[in-house]
Amino acid sequence: MHISRHLGTNIVDKVLSGRHSAEYSSRNFFQYNIQKELLQKEDFQSFVKFIRKYEICVKDLIFQHILEEMSEDKALCKLKSQNLKVIVKKITDATERASKGEDGVLLPDNKESITELIKNMRIFLIKDISLSEEAEKTALFQIQSTCHPFKESLIRSLSEMNEQLQEEFSKSENITETVNKLPTKPQDELFSRVFGCGQQCPFCKVPCEAGGKKHEKHHAAVHRPQGLGRCRMVDSEKLVETLCTTDVNSEGKFQCADTNGEWHPYKEFAKIYPDWLIPPDYTREASDYWKYVLVKYNDRFAQEYNAKPADVPEAWKSITREQALNGLKEAFNIKD
Repeated sequence: MHISRHLGTNIVDKVLSGRHSAEYSSRNFFQYNIQKELLQKEDFQSFVKFIRKYEICVKDLIFQHILEEMSEDKALCKLKSQNLKVIVKKITDATERASKGEDGVLLPDNKESITELIKNMRIFLIKDISLSEEAEKTALFQIQSTCHPFKESLIRSLSEMNEQLQEEFSKSENITETVNKLPTKPQDELFSRVFGCGQQCPFCKVPCEAGGKKHEKHHAAVHRPQGLGRCRMVDSEKLVETLCTTDVNSEGKFQCADTNGEWHPYKEFAKIYPDWLIPPDYTREASDYWKYVLVKYNDRFAQEYNAKPADVPEAWKSITREQALNGLKEAFNIKD
């Protein structure tokens, strides 16, 4: 249906121009806002979901934005109503044009002219409505009137249909169900704008910062303490507080399912994860944001990951929530 075909795009435009417009202006700003919201909510499981199920977390947030935007002032009903007006006008205009010959004179008022009228309408509406030849033949077989009464009856029926559907659209509806049935999913369109490629660092789970799917290597400017991504020391079972960039510059080793349980040098991580670029740099530090998060939820992460709490540096324990937010702004280059 024409209304549904364009509704997904309409919803995307509405979200991009609505209350969340700034968040969708860039991938960086979207990421900043998600993490800022997590900091403000102070809900541990939300952090776990963001770290471990990043794609689902982002999709859920986008869908929430859509629901907020479409629930306000019957926005979804209005969009459907606007689309209906557009297609009804197109069909009405096409009917008027199709009822005339190339010379601009009305077609003769006989049954044969109906064939030409419908054929003309198919041409004029080819971009908007799909009408097969089989459907055309069936319609012609059922029509008993001549051309002029048929045209008037068609225009009258369009007007009546418009009124009926407008009344139907004015009633409340299940927005979630409507959006999920659309041929063009607005959540997918918005997701592709802000999500990037979707891959996460195998150690700390930071998302790749490269846009789209076409790039040679996955990369991130700043990695997180690896314990947040579930990495733990084998002997002590403590969550790892060091960064991936530090360990790939060390003589340390790691083991996991991807190494078939065998020990593998961090320096040679690319043999296991050839798609990731993690520059060796022991001078880099995690942002104050993730230091704060690991300190605040150290015991909870340990419990969640069936490990023991990380040995976090004493300096991390003095980081305030305000400093964590400033660290987040710095990481994403957000200016007040």
